[in-house]
Amino acid sequence: MRPALLLLPLFVSLLLQFHQRAHADCEPATCGNLTVRYPLLLSGSTHAYCEPATCGNLTVRYPFWLSGSNQSSSPCGHPAFQVWCSDDGSVASLGGSAIHVLGVDYSNNSFVASHTRISGANGVCRTDFNMSSTIALSTFTISRRNRALCFLYNCSGTMPEPPIGGGYVNATSNCSTPVFVYLSGSYNWDSPPAIATGQCSFTYVPVLGPEAEAMTAANYSRLLDDGFVMEWEPAAVGNCSACNASGGQCRYDNAAAALACLCSDGNLKGSTCATDGESHSH
Repeated sequence: MRPALLLLPLFVSLLLQFHQRAHADCEPATCGNLTVRYPLLLSGSTHAYCEPATCGNLTVRYPFWLSGSNQSSSPCGHPAFQVWCSDDGSVASLGGSAIHVLGVDYSNNSFVASHTRISGANGVCRTDFNMSSTIALSTFTISRRNRALCFLYNCSGTMPEPPIGGGYVNATSNCSTPVFVYLSGSYNWDSPPAIATGQCSFTYVPVLGPEAEAMTAANYSRLLDDGFVMEWEPAAVGNCSACNASGGQCRYDNAAAALACLCSDGNLKGSTCATDGESHSH
């Protein structure tokens, strides 16, 4: 028998082992209620499976996208809108950060978020930081629709006199040092509320405006847990509705840093499938 024929069974055996291992590595995976199948894992390809996904009660779709552990970009959405799904698929966060996404209003380009530092039973004890600085350089802004929940801490001497028509609430509870709360008007990260602070350090955080209207500073824990509204500029992510209306599906062209419309002919075009000019196959 010729040597080549003697090696044939060994070669076939190796091919079978490789096929079985590759097949095992590509079994569907899960994140909460989401089942991840091929070709979703091909994150670098514009033909990735970009249908809406879920993380807890949150529906994730363009410009948001559900990320894998080693992804930094995807054709499914803008890089800044990367969502990590953790805690057995019940918690959605922006890129694994301290900003949790509680709900999205796609029609108004906004979402409700909470910050892990100030949520929870003793969140009021950890309000001594600048909320705005944590997102100042991001794609998002804190909405003016929020109200400002003010905190006074590290006080020396007596507590300041309350403004006319309102008062401070002692929120010390389990905190190691006294903390006082005051619910002010509209939140503006460039202009702190004009309230009396006495000889205290002062900070303020955004809370949901509609929720705050029906509450007082005494509801500080609930207000902190309910979160606040963040907004994004439509120009940053493109007009997905126009793409959908033209029969296309929204994708993000990371090379061009712009929306791309995936059309029925399998080509990516500009903002809509009716866009003139060159298109390219995905």
